[in-house]
Amino acid sequence: MRQASVLWVTGNDHHASAWTDRAERLLDRLPAPTPAAQRVTAHDLIVDPAAYLNGIKAAWLLGIDDDQQYEAFAILRDAGIPAMVTRSGRPVLGPSDDEGLLNCPADTPDLIAAAVLTTLLTQYPVLAAQAAESRTLTATTRGMAGQFDKIDEELRMAVKIQREFLPKTLPTPAGFDFGTLWRPAGYVGGDIYDVVQLDDEHLGVFIADAVGHGVPAALMTIFIKQATPLREITPGVGAGYRVVPPGEALAALNRAMIEQDAGAASLGTAAYGVIHRPTRTLRYASAGHPAAALLRHAGGTEWLDPEGAMLGVFPDEVFRETQIQLGPQDRLLMYSDGFEVAFPGCGGRGRLANEHYAQEFESMRGLSPEDALAFLRGRLDQQAGSLNQRDDLTVVLTTCLKAADTPTAQAA
Repeated sequence: MRQASVLWVTGNDHHASAWTDRAERLLDRLPAPTPAAQRVTAHDLIVDPAAYLNGIKAAWLLGIDDDQQYEAFAILRDAGIPAMVTRSGRPVLGPSDDEGLLNCPADTPDLIAAAVLTTLLTQYPVLAAQAAESRTLTATTRGMAGQFDKIDEELRMAVKIQREFLPKTLPTPAGFDFGTLWRPAGYVGGDIYDVVQLDDEHLGVFIADAVGHGVPAALMTIFIKQATPLREITPGVGAGYRVVPPGEALAALNRAMIEQDAGAASLGTAAYGVIHRPTRTLRYASAGHPAAALLRHAGGTEWLDPEGAMLGVFPDEVFRETQIQLGPQDRLLMYSDGFEVAFPGCGGRGRLANEHYAQEFESMRGLSPEDALAFLRGRLDQQAGSLNQRDDLTVVLTTCLKAADTPTAQAA
């Protein structure tokens, strides 16, 4: 017996035999060699499609209810087998409402029905090839989706890890208030900051920006955080430790990044300030970082930009320090260079803040520390493209709350 190439798919009603008898007559009208046919109920096809589709090149769905018809056709379509359908309520010969099916009404003359079936048979090679391509694409897409899910999971884990290296709480020393804003451009970012009480008298404020974005930059920020010496143990000398001056700390970090020898991944900028709390004296150093804005309570803004090259470039770079006396209600903003593109129309002026976001900083002068950061967040949210920001955004805001406790004390 020849292998069947035409499949008659019928319902379970008492008309099934009549439908099949008519379908068998059409085989005689098809071009030679006459194909063999096989009958199967829609139910059996749905339950075990692999048992009936081997060698099939065209199918005719006859008198099947809509639910079974859809399931049966979906099986045929996935196998690349063209099909036509004859059912009640579909009086017009032509495309079906279901994509890929042809309506063949019960009263369609045998000659026309045979012509339709012949056309379907000739289309099988094309449709079968398309079905094979579709299966390949589906498998590839599923594989890619799985990879994307894995990447997404790993990135979410990277977020958690990077956040572990950010301070969970900020110090609350008398006379000072600290606030931060940290918005990576993606899952993770190349910015990192720290605010730490170094001892009873000293506070450290640190911000860094690794070159690039995403996971490589995030990994470098973790290295930067670990490689920056803020305190140094000095056994038998004084209190047994010393607070590392900002310029010295950045120099040590610079050497550590150069030793990494990781190309562009070992580049970055940073700024570090040490506040002597009793006298409110700030010692500040910068390694190619945007100039910090010191908003004086009495008016005016000073831009702190001591000499110092980008990290990871010159092994013997010296990072100069500047010393500033902070007054009551003065406010220090240390921020990343993402602000240079955070507001539209900003042209920039080298390492100094451009006029646009400098004006935004100025607007924070008379606000409480909480309201100042809330204002800045609101202004960033209002900018076009804020949901897909171009760069990481970080701010560390230091506010002097009252007069110095001991004005006559000497700065460390």
